[in-house]
Amino acid sequence: MKTYPIFRLTIALVAGILFTNTYRTEITYWSIGALLFLLLALGGLLKYHSFAGRWVFGMGVSFFMFLVGCVLTGQAWRKVMVDWPEEVRAYRGVVIGTPVEKMKTYQCRVKIQNIEVLLYLPKDSLSASIRIGDGLFFNAKMDVPHNKGDNSFDYATFLLHHGVSGTIYVTADAWRKYERDSRSGWRLMALSFRERIIEKFRKWGIGKEQLPVLSALTLGYKGDLDTETRERYSAAGISHVLALSGMHIGIIWILLDGLLQPLMIRRLKMLKWLLVSITLWAFAFIVGCEPSVVRAVLMCMIMELGILSGIRPLSMNTLFVAAFFMLLYRPFYLFDVGFQLSFVAVASILVFYPMFNGLISCRYRIGRSVWAAISVSMAAQLGTAPLVMYYFSNFSVYFLLANLVAALLVPLIIYGTFVMVLLAPFLTVQWWLVSALNEMVACLNGVAEWTSGLPYAKLSVSVLHPGEIVLCYLMIILGVLYWKTKRRKWLIGTLFVCVCLLGMHLCLLLFETTK
Repeated sequence: MKTYPIFRLTIALVAGILFTNTYRTEITYWSIGALLFLLLALGGLLKYHSFAGRWVFGMGVSFFMFLVGCVLTGQAWRKVMVDWPEEVRAYRGVVIGTPVEKMKTYQCRVKIQNIEVLLYLPKDSLSASIRIGDGLFFNAKMDVPHNKGDNSFDYATFLLHHGVSGTIYVTADAWRKYERDSRSGWRLMALSFRERIIEKFRKWGIGKEQLPVLSALTLGYKGDLDTETRERYSAAGISHVLALSGMHIGIIWILLDGLLQPLMIRRLKMLKWLLVSITLWAFAFIVGCEPSVVRAVLMCMIMELGILSGIRPLSMNTLFVAAFFMLLYRPFYLFDVGFQLSFVAVASILVFYPMFNGLISCRYRIGRSVWAAISVSMAAQLGTAPLVMYYFSNFSVYFLLANLVAALLVPLIIYGTFVMVLLAPFLTVQWWLVSALNEMVACLNGVAEWTSGLPYAKLSVSVLHPGEIVLCYLMIILGVLYWKTKRRKWLIGTLFVCVCLLGMHLCLLLFETTK
């Protein structure tokens, strides 16, 4: 606890978010105000007297953060829960997301005043022309998000956690566009800019099969990715490259760090940090401020400050600080799969990478680099495996093979795209870059297709209950403790948790089959 002071506050905040999300309790500001007053009074007393009761102050601070989590989560629920009229009403809204093509409809994310809904329009030439920022009039009955059929996935709660307060289907004759004020918010401007860049990719000659992957790799837009491509990358164990995360932000940060290295003199260090932060946040806004991207940008800012001040730039404290402030800003981030996988992957790399990397020592630089890449991949996979099996019910067998190629190609693709945009006026040079990018993305697609086609490329492993995830991580933690200390009690604890996990899984399977 002393090594990671922010950890206790983050855990208390998470506990408050989970409690209110489960029981929907209402905590008033008066409760927090009264507790804060007592904490300040207790802190003042401890400052001038003995520290024998400092644990009481610590418990009070933790309870205070628990209540903060409760209040923030209650506010988030009140914001997304809307009592829609039972009858057909006229609505006016603005499209705030790129329309997604479904089998029979186009799905549009629309903001009606300060409320976001999903609008479904039948496919025709008019609905196909809708773009971000378009204003829409429509008449229909709005529905609260609800689940359909016997699917175990709670789609309604998923939508509410992502800020969607309603769903509505509008017939072809019940909607029309209208001219909207040309002044747009920063989010619409950023997403419109992303759409224009993707359109430029298409005009510059990026191939039809390469464009969806390139758009996902560099701009975080996955609307054009088909199911087959997603499944190939998932089976190959490199689906994470299609979702912007710390790897992508890190690649951009390395580029910025190299370009701005001349500013690393005494009086211009803060200017370098400011330029890096502004550039990374601008990129985050363009790609829609995904939780994994926000986490990565926050960590880069903290790490850059750490480098400037001469302290260790990357640590668990950095990770906990990023998580703490993100959850303060938006408690529902906690239930985002990308948020969970992103933080767990970074934590796993921090814990397991030194252990794996220390297993083999190599005299040659190339060998050390290859083993370092393998160690990072194994560390991330070990930490995220329980969550991946819970959410996606599968595990990639050949993830090391595909990740080695991805680790080489993804930075080249990102840097090549950046140079391609810069050299847009120079058609001859840009043509060569477009050709090279097409080949590199085609190679990445080929690796995903070949790896996913190998025997037993993907194992179906289902985790039926969140309790199994807790036991999985407890087993991993105890296993790490045994690895480091070689004490038999940690080995016994690991085996005991393993038996409990297997027993729980068998009981859940029996319960599922007897329903």
